Amino acid sequence: MILKIKLSHKIYFTLYYVLLLVLYLFEVKEYYYWRYISFLKDTVYDISTLRLILGFLIFRLNLLFLEKLDKTKFYYAIISIIFILVTIPSLIAFSSANMYPYKLLFFHQLFFFSLYYFSKIKVNLSRIPRFNKNQSLYILLFVIVVGTLPYIMIYGPHINLNNLLLMDVYQTRALMSRLSNPYFGYTYSPFTKIIIPLFIIFSLEAKNYLFTFFGVLFLLLFYLFGAHKTVYLGIVIVFIFYKLSYSNLSVKVLKYSNILIVVSTILALFLVDDLWILIFRRLHFVPTLLDICYLDFFENNYLYWSESIFKSFVKYPYDMNHANVIGEYYFKKSDMGANNGLISDGYMNMGSIGVFVNVILVSIYFMIINNLNVPSRYFGLFFLTLISFISSSMFTVLFTHGGIILLLTVIFFMNEKEP
Repeated sequence: MILKIKLSHKIYFTLYYVLLLVLYLFEVKEYYYWRYISFLKDTVYDISTLRLILGFLIFRLNLLFLEKLDKTKFYYAIISIIFILVTIPSLIAFSSANMYPYKLLFFHQLFFFSLYYFSKIKVNLSRIPRFNKNQSLYILLFVIVVGTLPYIMIYGPHINLNNLLLMDVYQTRALMSRLSNPYFGYTYSPFTKIIIPLFIIFSLEAKNYLFTFFGVLFLLLFYLFGAHKTVYLGIVIVFIFYKLSYSNLSVKVLKYSNILIVVSTILALFLVDDLWILIFRRLHFVPTLLDICYLDFFENNYLYWSESIFKSFVKYPYDMNHANVIGEYYFKKSDMGANNGLISDGYMNMGSIGVFVNVILVSIYFMIINNLNVPSRYFGLFFLTLISFISSSMFTVLFTHGGIILLLTVIFFMNEKEP
């Protein structure tokens, strides 16, 4: 007889916090990026006992609020993922008193509580007309086929099948970037993160497995157009989240994350660091490290959106984009695209006010989606966009990565009348 132990959400989150803290203390803060940035600031990544205690108490407070949300709703899944990927790493990094400013802790907590309180806002959007699933399936098929034709004409002759085995990836990216144009720049992410994945989900719902097969082929084709490995990831995420409910989504993510942390820590003891470097350093702690860099570099040195909406009115002061500026100054890599999410983006453009504007906009964005009764089988699409908000600037996510298109597809294609 097999004894099955079912742990509560609180225990899974707490175990995750403790394991990630151990990984940070013994591995992450000793990584050379962290050491170099502390050198630039003429200090070290220390550990404050008082901050460790305060960080854990704030974690428990956040968790108390999170547990009040309905675990069967979209917003619980969104805030849980933010809590896992953003809030908890920030609370752990907060323990390094010499490096992590209180202001940054306030920004991360503002983000968490803004999402929480906007989740309480109810808006009746039931009167918005929508396409039925059969209509949606064929509309999406038409858009995909027609929209892919320009890619085939320009990129088709240069497709490298070795990319399917993750070979020659960077050579392909360099070649394709030289062939790119504005159409490709604004449609690649919407096709790979929204339109084709949604077509796959609709075909699965309709049990039209021939269309599912075509959808996967189109995603692979778009991968060959750009050799972006996130497209591969997108295929996996669509199928993983298709079967998960909102209530068990965070538990599944936490369960396997905890296992990975333990495995990566054990491997690190034998000087095998690849797993924690690729997953937990990159996905969990690099955004927080970059937040520290952005707050340091752009203190009273704001851009006022001179790279985007106000570029006709405000002169941009650098000869390369902000991501390369940060890459050059803090990492000695001018070709490094040190992009970061809504907190860094808001602060570099208008300080604390910019952070507040970004946080409110993202909260409203997910509040609207929450009021459209989106089934959990579509969550894979939102997961990819959520990652974009964490790692890219606000307007890039909305207009280049397909954030606006995702919102429109939710309104007219995905929402259901009954919650």
